[in-house]
Amino acid sequence: MIHPYDRHDGPGIAPLSAQIIDLYQRCYAAPPWSETPEQLGAYPAKLAASAALPGFSALTTSDHTGRLTGVCYGWPTPADLTGNRIYDALITAFGLPATTELTRGAFEVAELFVHPDHQGQGIASHLLTRMTAGWPTAWLITSPHAPAASLYRKLGWRELGPLPDDFYPQLRASVFTRA
Repeated sequence: MIHPYDRHDGPGIAPLSAQIIDLYQRCYAAPPWSETPEQLGAYPAKLAASAALPGFSALTTSDHTGRLTGVCYGWPTPADLTGNRIYDALITAFGLPATTELTRGAFEVAELFVHPDHQGQGIASHLLTRMTAGWPTAWLITSPHAPAASLYRKLGWRELGPLPDDFYPQLRASVFTRA
């Protein structure tokens, strides 16, 4: 069953921050991500910084008890790609012209995660499809070996290629795009 979703802007996501942080830690502490305590501890600041970005948009779903079951958020990729670790990795992997082509006018999906008890119910598909609707292109980063990668492929996303090995040390990360 697909749960109803709610759309949030940056300030609107603040009341859900504690639930989002809890869900993130539950999802990313487990394999295949197996984030370290330091990585998990850095997430609250990462979420706050993300919510402050121009064009930040999020979708959330909750079950009948109000417990958060899924989150997807991102923003339009800015024209200025300088001084950002992610964009630097894209440029290193694909070159500036290809990175500019990938990101120009695109929606950048920063996070998509679903409570383990609710995975396999179509929530991620629903969130991702709604989040990127209306955008001519969208892109995200994940491991091609993560379970979500098969969902992206099923939805018509294609793997553009890997990022440098040091981008995410625990697991190979690749860029997926939907054009």
